[in-house]
Amino acid sequence: MLTSGTMTEFDRGAGSLCLDFVATVRDWPGRRVELLATPAELTGWFEEQGLPAAAGGLTEPDLLAARDLRGAVNETTRGLIASRPPTPEDIRLINAAGRRPTPVFLLGPGGRTRTPVPEPDAGAALSVIARDAINLLTGPDLGRVRACDSDGCATLFLDRSPSGRRRWCSMRRCGGRAAAANYRRRRAARSQP
Repeated sequence: MLTSGTMTEFDRGAGSLCLDFVATVRDWPGRRVELLATPAELTGWFEEQGLPAAAGGLTEPDLLAARDLRGAVNETTRGLIASRPPTPEDIRLINAAGRRPTPVFLLGPGGRTRTPVPEPDAGAALSVIARDAINLLTGPDLGRVRACDSDGCATLFLDRSPSGRRRWCSMRRCGGRAAAANYRRRRAARSQP
């Protein structure tokens, strides 16, 4: 069951822009939640990540292109961490997005703000995401990409912990649930005669 995005808060804890983008689809037991159900939600995600959206707003084709790129990054990353080769179509999608010019920013008055050069399009923001994916997939950090160990969640994240043994996509969500369940189990075991 696919549910569309009624959530207004996006997670930014995957450790990489492209993995945060992949996390805009959430899989929970029995349902899949789409956080980018409308062009306005994609605009919100771009803004939250500091990426400019098109001055005239994003369109349905922009949203479809974003979802295609998200799917290609997801499938390619999952395949590579499982030692499966990516599909030529996914490679083509990532490379096509990465070829686009990226947004250009200028330093604003006072030196503490940035201003995008007028008229960026969705392709420019998607290019930033695709280039981040290319860097992640071809760099040394690919071996630290993990899928969340929580039941019902398979969110990808970059494990930047010193030990390299992080298990959950987020302590706030999955890690907290696992800790609470462990606490309840220990407490129940202590209270049994």
